Amino acid sequence: MRHSISGGARRSWLTGAALIAAAALPLGAQGTGNGYLFGAPTGGVTIRGGWYIARAGSQFYQDAIRDFNVDKSDFSAPTFGADFALRLSPRFDVTFDGAWSSVNRNTHYRDFVDNNNQEIEQSTSLKRVPLTVNLKAYLSSRGRSVGRLAYIPSKVVPWVGLGAGTTWYNLKQSGDFINPTTTAVFTDHLETSGWGPAAQGMGGVDVTLTPRIALTGDARYLWSRAEMSDSYDGYDKIDLSGASIALGVTFRL
Repeated sequence: MRHSISGGARRSWLTGAALIAAAALPLGAQGTGNGYLFGAPTGGVTIRGGWYIARAGSQFYQDAIRDFNVDKSDFSAPTFGADFALRLSPRFDVTFDGAWSSVNRNTHYRDFVDNNNQEIEQSTSLKRVPLTVNLKAYLSSRGRSVGRLAYIPSKVVPWVGLGAGTTWYNLKQSGDFINPTTTAVFTDHLETSGWGPAAQGMGGVDVTLTPRIALTGDARYLWSRAEMSDSYDGYDKIDLSGASIALGVTFRL
């Protein structure tokens, strides 16, 4: 029963011929990993996009789900990220990565309307930016050298990784709210932001498309919580943890 309340130099001809021959390798051969590079890559850049699934396990979410017409799934959102990798050895990289996700929901109270029988409405937005340094291990060979110069990337290479870092967040709620003591309706803008420590596990697979480019499937889970302050002073730490699944493109350097 709902209650009514008021209120992102010139070269020799031999070198030139070699470069032209490399560029002219058949597309089918490159797609099967038969193209080659002049030496093993020293690193890479990955750009990815996918979906972030929020764990939403702290007091803020519990209160929001109790009072407003939202569920845990409403705090999940698209995510976009980028990684920069430096090669440590044939099987290990160190990576520096960041991601961004943002959710914005229009909400209203579940059980109350105003004295005109209208919804008591507000908007909720939450931005989340994890930044981590990771050790990435490849579970099979990334490629093989042929002679002194040519390097042939493997077609499919699975990998796993562990990392740590920090997460920045920004939470805003604007609109009309009910004073729990007087039941009066008032208009306000609530906001908090901050940083919290983070750790993550990840895994995926690289599928070579050309010697320089790979398709990357990426799955990861991030553990992170941060203090709430300002308008939310007194709340428990906000849960910024969650899983993400993404598809990206890796450019070998």
